[in-house]
Order: sequence, then structure tokens, then C-alpha cells
Amino acid sequence: SWLIHSEQEKHLMADELVILQEKPSAQYMIAGWRRQWSDGGEISGGLTRYLIDKLGAKQIGELGPGVSAMCYPFQVPGTHDSFRPGAAYHEGLPVREMYRGNRFYDGGNGLIIFRGEEPWFHIEMYGEAFLQAVRELGIKQTVAVEGYNGAAPPDLERSVSCIYSKAPMKEVLERYALRFSSYGSEGRRGPTIGMAMVTLAHFQYPDVEMFRLGAMAPLYPFATANNEPVGIARDHRAFYDIMRRLNSIFKLNLDLAELRTLGDTECHHLQETLEKIAAANPSAKQIIERARADYSFIPYVEPVELDPALDRTLENILRNMPDQPLEG
Repeated sequence: SWLIHSEQEKHLMADELVILQEKPSAQYMIAGWRRQWSDGGEISGGLTRYLIDKLGAKQIGELGPGVSAMCYPFQVPGTHDSFRPGAAYHEGLPVREMYRGNRFYDGGNGLIIFRGEEPWFHIEMYGEAFLQAVRELGIKQTVAVEGYNGAAPPDLERSVSCIYSKAPMKEVLERYALRFSSYGSEGRRGPTIGMAMVTLAHFQYPDVEMFRLGAMAPLYPFATANNEPVGIARDHRAFYDIMRRLNSIFKLNLDLAELRTLGDTECHHLQETLEKIAAANPSAKQIIERARADYSFIPYVEPVELDPALDRTLENILRNMPDQPLEG
């Protein structure tokens, strides 16, 4: 039957799930997906591309041909070549096999960056390949970065939500001004690709630590006079608000000044646009004001970590202080 044939294909392709040309010393991975549902502000596909370019990250591997063959359609009617696999020719001759963009990059200093394409089929197979790569690379902790759109006031910090695969992780994550999501607990809601990977890690890969950070990128429910969306297509402020957390969690020590500058410029431009729209349209003004009043975020303050030796010294001083008599 077709089902038996399909299962046999999946079994035969099990050894083709991951191809790694190199296995550098790795501790952490930042993962994102382009062509996916939860890429508001290009936070998923755009942030990973920014890091690859900024760090001059070198490709070290990819999800294998088994994933490409089983997890994607050849094409989607009406989208031309948006969802077709890549191909390349030279003077009429094919120079590489058809391929999908699920690649791993070495960012240096223990950081791996993954930039993939959201699968259409066989999420369990895709997850097996992705999490097998995490294991093979010896990665200590993985984060999926994603974005969603909403009427976020451009001049304020982005609201960042979090889900995580192992209960003990929460004690550390609580220090980073995150909203812990209860998505789907009150009714059926489909997961994003990042959420799906965290869910698979929790239930099937208990040795893997993975969390997902999702930030709200500004997008308002009206258009400009030129019929353009009112928002930020590539939200560098969201990139910045996510990366300053990851800088601390993963101890990356990356220079984020450029992200902050790009974000400030975009936010200033959007704020000016909103003010002009509000001045000319009372209904739009009401939406903008209500969005600001309803918006909430947890301000991020860099955690201060004491040197363990200093921490013990302070503890000893406090323990050995003489008891002071009560004043009468």
C-alpha cells in the first residue's frame, strides 16, 4: 500500500537526515526559518541571516536529501517559484542537485546558527533531523527566534514571549524579562515551527534543552495613502531586544550597537508616520492610542552576576558578623 511504501522510504532515508562536513566546538545554537508563518518583522529568517553575514559564519552542514524529498511540495499553484526547490545550471548543464535551504553555520566562539525553511509535511521527520543535528554537534542549548505582528508602539521595547522544553530551565529564563506563553491551553491552536521543535524536544528528546523567543513586530491595521502597510518589515529593534537577552544567556559578547542604531532609525520613521496618520484620521488615531494603552512588556534589565568567589566572601562576612543588641 501507499502507507507501507511511504514508511519504507522514510526508513531508507534515515541515514540521510543530517549531513555535517564539520563539527566545530559548539555550545549554543540560534535557529530561524524563512518562508514560515511566524516570521513577523523577519525576526526568524532575517535575524539569522543578519548574524550569518555579521559574523562571517561558515556553512558546516545541512539537513539531508531525505528531509528535502519528504517534507516539501515541488510547487504551490499560483506562487510561481516561491516554494520550488533551488536548482543551478552552467551553460545548459546541471551543476548541483535540487536543494532546500536547511543549513548550519559556525558563528565562532561556540555559536552555531541554523537557517531553514518551514516544512510542509512530516514534522516528526523534520524534527528528528533537526534534533539529531543538535545532538551530533554537542549543542548545550538551542533557541528558536520567531516573530508575530501586532500594534506595538514603535518607540517602546518589544514584548518577548517564551516557551521551553525542560522545567528546570525556567529558573534561569525568569531573569530575562520574558512572558511565559500559555498558547493553546484554552483551545486548539497550531504551533509555529519553533514551538513544534520545542514540543518534540520536550516529549521525545529529554536530553535536549531548547526554548523559543517570539517578539511582536509593529504592524497596524491600516495602510498609507500609497496603500503600503504601516509597520516595520524588518524589525531591527526586535532583533536587538532578542539578542541582548541571548548575549547574556549564551555569554556571546556580540556588539549590538548597529542593531540598536538601525532599530532606532526605523522606529523614529514609523512614529512620524503614525503621527501624520493620526492627525489626518480620527479613527486611526483612536486605534493608535488604544494600541499604546493596551500594550504591555516587561522592561529588560541586564542581570548582574557576581563572581562565585566574591559571592562566597560576602556570604561568609554576613554569617560571621556579630549579633547586634537590640536598641531599647
